[in-house]
This record gives sequence, C-alpha cells and structure tokens, in this order.
Amino acid sequence: MRLSAEIISQSEQRTNPLGEREIVLRGLAIPAIEHLGATRDLFDSIDFADNRITRLENFPRLMRLSSLLLSGNSIESFDTKNMKTNIPNLKYLSLAHNRISGLHEINNIAEACDKLEDLTLIGNPVTRRQHYRLYTINKIPTLKVLDFQKVKLAEREKAKRLAASSAGAALEGDIQIEARDAAKTSKANTFNPGEGQSAKESFVTNFTPEQKAEIKNMIANASSPAEIERIEECVKRGEFPKPMEA
Repeated sequence: MRLSAEIISQSEQRTNPLGEREIVLRGLAIPAIEHLGATRDLFDSIDFADNRITRLENFPRLMRLSSLLLSGNSIESFDTKNMKTNIPNLKYLSLAHNRISGLHEINNIAEACDKLEDLTLIGNPVTRRQHYRLYTINKIPTLKVLDFQKVKLAEREKAKRLAASSAGAALEGDIQIEARDAAKTSKANTFNPGEGQSAKESFVTNFTPEQKAEIKNMIANASSPAEIERIEECVKRGEFPKPMEA
C-alpha cells in the first residue's frame, strides 16, 4: 500500500507514553516514505514499524520530528543529505530487525542525525560485525543509549582508543572500501522515481484497481509480443500505458 495524504489523515494520532504527539502508520505494507508533508509537521514521533520500507529518504521539512520508529522493515540504506536537512532534530531512531549490514551505514546515520541520543539496531546483520558497538559509539558521540544499553564513559574511552589504534585505522580503511562498493552497487541499481525494480512491483504499487484492470485488458488484447513489451516497460516506469495509435 502506497502512503498517501488520505491514509495519513485517517491514521491514529495519539500522545505516546513519553508525552510526544505521535502518528501511527504501523503495519500498512508501506514500501516507501512519501507525502509526509500532509502531517504539517504536527508530530514529535512517527511510528512506521512493520512496513516494507527499504530506504530512509524523501522526508519533507519536519523540524518538530524527534522520534522515528522503524523496526520490522527492510531498510538497508539512507539518504543522508535529505535526513540531515529535513529532519535535523531527530534524537530517537529505532531500526531494530531491518537489513543494515555495513558499518559504513553507521557513518551515514552519524552524518544524517547529528543530535541522535538513542539508537536501536538489534536484529540487523551489522550488529554481528567485529567492533560494532565501539565503532558506533565513537562515530555518534551524542549517543546516550545504544541497543537499549546506556553508553558508559569507559566505553567511550575504549572506543576512542580503538579509533586511534592501528586496528582502528585498518577497520576504517575496510569500511571506506565497503562504502565505495555500496555506492557503485546503488548507482547500478538506480531507477527513476515511481519506477519499480520490475514491472510486477511497479504494477502492484503505482496503479489504482481501475488502472490495473485496464492494463490487464491491454495485455490480453495485445496484437504482438512487442506490444506486450511496450506495455510492461511503461508499467515498470510507473507510467500508465497509452493505447497504440491505429
């Protein structure tokens, strides 16, 4: 289900146990973040848990937003520039049980959220990486709590020593290579806004039930394989296919 202004307006709005004004967009099978301008920056917290989001991006200017709950998605990466510019006051970020695997993404979180105090990454592959906790503590010096555990002074000192050591330098070098490889892969997989990674994915997410029925009829009545291919390419780009001219 695509996130729309209508869904946002109809979603539960409440005061959460922390006294924050929160909107609940949990468990809606949302594939991407969009149309959040419809919130009119009225919320301290947005609950996106248990959706299908793969990348944190496309935030409008939300100066009030301080908490994001994103556990149980499929998040792998971040648009650091968008987040840094448009949600600059984020202090709490829950990313438990997502797909973050590279330590270079810790750098991206640090760059995007320079006021972050509480971060949860439990259930992500990255937490199994050697020196994960110390590396994260060093990279995000504003952190007070990581994975539900308070960051202690002794850990901060140990993290600084690791960063200054030869082992830390070697780790940083490996992470830079990891980041370059990830950037190349991301560039290779880039597609235009609204375009699905496949015609099937785009068909599911980009069209109304009426449009889907029309597209199915077009394919059923296509006069050639080339016509079917043209229809599928339009669908993949997120465009409704125009009928062939006679």
